[in-house]
Amino acid sequence: MLENPHTFLMKTGSNKKGCIKMKKFFIRLIAAASAAAICITSVSAYSAQFDGEYFGEGFDAYDTDKMQIADGWSNGGMFDCTWSSANVGFSDGKLNLSIYGNGWSGYTGGECRTNQTFGYGMYDVSMKPAKNDGIVSSFFTYTGPTDGTVWDEIDIEFLGKDTTKVQFNYYTNGVGNHEYLYDLGFDASEGFHHYGFYWGESSITWYVDEKPVYTATKDIPSTPGKIMMNIWNGTGVDSWLNRYNGAAPLTAQYDWISYTKPSAGPAEPSVPSEPSAPSSDGQFDSNQLYMLRSKNSGKALDLYWGSPDNGANVLQYTYNGYNNQKWYLKKLDNGYYVIENYASGKVLDVEGVSCNNGANVQQWQYGGGANQEWSIIRVDDCWKIINRNSGKALDVSGISSEDNANIIQWDYNGQANQLWEIIPV
Repeated sequence: MLENPHTFLMKTGSNKKGCIKMKKFFIRLIAAASAAAICITSVSAYSAQFDGEYFGEGFDAYDTDKMQIADGWSNGGMFDCTWSSANVGFSDGKLNLSIYGNGWSGYTGGECRTNQTFGYGMYDVSMKPAKNDGIVSSFFTYTGPTDGTVWDEIDIEFLGKDTTKVQFNYYTNGVGNHEYLYDLGFDASEGFHHYGFYWGESSITWYVDEKPVYTATKDIPSTPGKIMMNIWNGTGVDSWLNRYNGAAPLTAQYDWISYTKPSAGPAEPSVPSEPSAPSSDGQFDSNQLYMLRSKNSGKALDLYWGSPDNGANVLQYTYNGYNNQKWYLKKLDNGYYVIENYASGKVLDVEGVSCNNGANVQQWQYGGGANQEWSIIRVDDCWKIINRNSGKALDVSGISSEDNANIIQWDYNGQANQLWEIIPV
């Protein structure tokens, strides 16, 4: 079973850009490369698979040990541009990819990719796409015939015609048509946000600002690919992108990228073995830490990335002993409990004080709201956890047994995805 990718920040802290810079300082001295001295590497070089636990790039300069820039060729087809190294720049700790040119001399785009390939794991980017009809700004993994493999690809694509949405897609052995358009609720072109996807053997889950928003489970790709970023203008795909109007320059910016291997984490996490159950009267020790484990999946209640933020999402994941999977059960004078995460100090909260089935469960600073208080009631050898405000149960969405499955509230029906083992850790 693949281990939890979310817990990497428990080791490195929540400032990913700073973590990347620290790793670069301790691992190697950065060789500063001026624009005039950039060396362009052919796209077929350095295709060995990355075998470490973590890869990060903060874009302080062009690092030829990690990255390569496309130059002097075109994808053809719907790509109405030629890749040019002049369209790739580094300034203020950011990678800038641009479209230049005009309808008479032709257009050029910018593309950058890793030297090595990467397999299953967590892929992350902080980026700000460009906004304009007819263009795409992207972050993705790719491998194909030019690499001597089948065409496997996983995409995060911003269609410049509407940057309040992001498109997710993937290809397995050249077969795509898995597009999913997600409404962000903000304009991505106006600022940097955190996007990513977790690629496992049986699923891909995409994230926006560390919250899982979409999961695919059918025909998942398996071939390691390079991490890529590009910006390009299209032709012949007006129904998808709208017609490109020739506006230039247009620039997409990337603050950092990273990859975390599924096995990354402490060498010997503390997994409880055959612990004793709490007493049947439900009198939990407020000073004791507990793991809450779904009866259905055997997976633990997990705070995504150990985030300290209000609104950070809660999901299920294989237990690995990290602090974001440990909880205090603190009984209040009114007989209800607050369920407080050990990593963040924040409590389980039903988003928007909702009473609806399917409402998301997140974390929030405790403020005394009924949507933050829970009754914990024994059912045979497990417990049902019922929200005071809505009367609905803590529920693993879709009766899922998969890592990353979301936690919601739902009318209690006695199914195993609504029952929890509560285990001292």
